[in-house]
Amino acid sequence: MQVVEGTTDYIINEQEHLFLKKGLHHWGRPETLPGTSWFWVHFNSPVYDHSSYKEQSPLPEIDFFYPDHYAYRFPMPKHGTSPFHRTLENKLQMLVTDFGKPTEHGMVQLSIQVYQLFLELHKATKAWSKSTKNVGKGEAVAGRVMNFLKQHTNEDFDSEKLSSHLNLNYSYVSATFKTQTGLSIIEAHTKLRINKAIDWMRNTSLNVSEISERLGYKNPYYFSRVFKKTIGESPSAYLSHFYKT
Repeated sequence: MQVVEGTTDYIINEQEHLFLKKGLHHWGRPETLPGTSWFWVHFNSPVYDHSSYKEQSPLPEIDFFYPDHYAYRFPMPKHGTSPFHRTLENKLQMLVTDFGKPTEHGMVQLSIQVYQLFLELHKATKAWSKSTKNVGKGEAVAGRVMNFLKQHTNEDFDSEKLSSHLNLNYSYVSATFKTQTGLSIIEAHTKLRINKAIDWMRNTSLNVSEISERLGYKNPYYFSRVFKKTIGESPSAYLSHFYKT
């Protein structure tokens, strides 16, 4: 089928999707073949002026998430397809069926299902895009930086060592990583170290001093300051949550 949004013309083929932007003029032309059918999903995405949403999603390498990790946005793919689209018709038909069944909290459940559908669509089209073209240079650099940081969580960050390992100028690496992830390299390294500390707190009998030493911090007091700044409470207070009376 054919759809015009503003001044842009889109041709949507079988098993493809198109997101239309609210507030723009949309119409179609007779090019749509007779017998063509489609699904419409109308939804609103709330915008809160007082909230600052990051443009990057949380790094998957960071296992323990903090409250600010949930304040992010991600762009939906405007138009396209993927292997996921082969099952999309059945998923949409199930939504239509559920929409016709009045149940308690039915609209809430339906909204959750639509959001889940969007998440799956975003993930599938992103993976499909990567498989059909080379990974961008910036994304590749960010991936190499994360691999380096994960291998050096037990020591202080060394920018010269990273630059030498990547054989790239550190200023370029730092700027590229920030653009791709929304974090500075030092912030990412710190979160990885604190996450390892949390993992040891949950799964070992190590005390704060022992954890600090294993992570390569100069002294437990400095480690405590970094931990509190990242988590919001001291390591001893956090560790106390795992003790049972």
